[in-house]
Amino acid sequence: QYSLAVSGRVSIHIYNILGQRIRTLVDDVLEAGFHKVQWDGKGESGRNIASGVYLYQLRAGGFVKARKLLLLR
Repeated sequence: QYSLAVSGRVSIHIYNILGQRIRTLVDDVLEAGFHKVQWDGKGESGRNIASGVYLYQLRAGGFVKARKLLLLR
């Protein structure tokens, strides 16, 4: 879940530990307010991704946030 103070372009990407982009969850212009997105553990091709540590990056305007996540199967 995330909240936008103002409308604007938002992107959320999943990366592996090597920095390779695995999946794009959001890449769109969104209205201000609360939003929710859920990763199904699949890559861009639709195949299941292996368990491990991944990173997600949220960009909204000049704001950038990156955090680790753990995928367990």
